[in-house]
Amino acid sequence: MRHDEGVRARDPVHEAARHWEERYPDAQGFSGLVSLIRAYSVAVRSVEAILRPFGLNLSRYEVLLLLTFTRAGCLPTMRLRDLLMVHGSSVTYLVDRLEESGLVERRPDPADGRVSLVYVTDAGRTLVDRSSQALGDGGFGAFAALTEDHATQLIAILGQVRASTGD
Repeated sequence: MRHDEGVRARDPVHEAARHWEERYPDAQGFSGLVSLIRAYSVAVRSVEAILRPFGLNLSRYEVLLLLTFTRAGCLPTMRLRDLLMVHGSSVTYLVDRLEESGLVERRPDPADGRVSLVYVTDAGRTLVDRSSQALGDGGFGAFAALTEDHATQLIAILGQVRASTGD
């Protein structure tokens, strides 16, 4: 056995693909999926390690960031749900926690009182600026290990995956 085969044999993605291939077709697709899932987990953990000192996890950071990207500093709760691609109850939970921390506030939509708008507060904007600076300084966690060319390739490949489903 060559040295790189021994290293590869300890790779959980390679091992899972080997088991998959013994039973089912398309080990390449399976390996891609498992690699993506494991890489996502590594990326989230590394980013959350940077965000933790700010009292944020990735989901809360993403809500705040999305709100700061809007002209009015607000979005309807259901629009946040769609942008985050999560269940409505998850958005409610996130907004509740952020509101308790004074980072967002809910207000009724003046155009439709049945709709709740989520506004980022000045404290939320300040926190987004500080935590975003830390993310940039930290190379976005696990992504710091990528060369510029590899990062460009990864972005293109993930773009193809998203485009295949229309997202």
